[in-house]
Amino acid sequence: MILKESFKLINRTRIFISSAYEDALKDTRKIVKDHLEKSGHEVPIFEDGDFGSWESDTLQQCVDVVNSSDVLILLINKGSGTLLYGDITPTFLEYKAAKNQKKHILVFVSPEVKASFMSLKDALKNVYESYLRDHHRVPDSPYTPFKDWIRDQMKDGQLGKSLLEKADPFIWAFLYDIYSNGYWLYEFDIARSQEQAKNISALLSTSLRSVVNLIPERTKLNELKNQTANLMNYANYTLTLLSEKNLIMNNEIGNWSNFLEQAINFLQKDKEIIVAPDFNPTRVNIIRGCKAASLYHYNENTPQKLILLGATGNVTAPDTFDLTNSNVYVVDAFNQQEKIIFYREEKQTLYITEPIGECVLCLHFPLVERWNNDQVKAHIDLIEYAIIKEEDEYFYEYLKLLIGGKL
Repeated sequence: MILKESFKLINRTRIFISSAYEDALKDTRKIVKDHLEKSGHEVPIFEDGDFGSWESDTLQQCVDVVNSSDVLILLINKGSGTLLYGDITPTFLEYKAAKNQKKHILVFVSPEVKASFMSLKDALKNVYESYLRDHHRVPDSPYTPFKDWIRDQMKDGQLGKSLLEKADPFIWAFLYDIYSNGYWLYEFDIARSQEQAKNISALLSTSLRSVVNLIPERTKLNELKNQTANLMNYANYTLTLLSEKNLIMNNEIGNWSNFLEQAINFLQKDKEIIVAPDFNPTRVNIIRGCKAASLYHYNENTPQKLILLGATGNVTAPDTFDLTNSNVYVVDAFNQQEKIIFYREEKQTLYITEPIGECVLCLHFPLVERWNNDQVKAHIDLIEYAIIKEEDEYFYEYLKLLIGGKL
């Protein structure tokens, strides 16, 4: 006997069907949903209870489902749906959410409405550009520039009346926003929904074909994306620190405490301590973001002492340290001219102290799990790697260059 097992499909493409709650589209939405689900996609629609229990803010719930989807299919017929405060509709908000999240959007419009829009689009463009010239700002609602114009055109004898009366007024503003943002308008005849649903699958297949060659490069593309974001953060970081350093050097309002406050921003994320990361990665503790920092300086005018330049965060830093004191991690780091990682069990905090030219930088990192000194020593290399990972090394080296006077 052969047993048939049913396996739940995972990582399916999630497609959100957005449209006005219009009687003419109720059957169409279900037909499109059924066809796409037979193709293996996940297609939630609210009327089938796919959103779970309804929340008090149903509109936000729909937007949340859009945000969790991969593709937005927008069906536009004659009705605009409810016009909300601010002259927008729920369907427009769903479209904007997908656009802002850079989702793949396919727009389908009934043939009669599309034909009217294509005849109106040049006039709509002129109205929109006139609004920008008069108001010097983009409108709060897509409907605002066209509201009065559409009302005037709908009067008897106006040339645009026969076209505009094909759909609710907001539809023309909605279509103009979609079209002007570069989305193609595909025809969808709701009278032939079964046949037209196949066209949606065909377009999705075309979309897949256009990117399928990028799938083997996905890892590399994600790396490039992360590197780009990191470089942007690095650029902002370097400019901010350089500005603070210039204020100090020019004896203006800046000081080293302000400098340190900005300097430790890149160290605010929690870091995991991972043992055997290459073959059996196991998290053994978490290092909290840097909670405090202090900077000390050696001056020949005050021999045998380190003088506090500045401090930031939850720290009580002494004004001076005597260089003859032993077992003081700031002093030891300066005298030995090497980085020292020190741990205080009673405070459950790691201290990284590093000599930089005539200065010593001290950074404070709390541990989540309580460790003793032996445990810290056993993981010292992993701790250092966790705090200053490869993507953070450029930030840290730049910070050291500024403190050491090399920049």
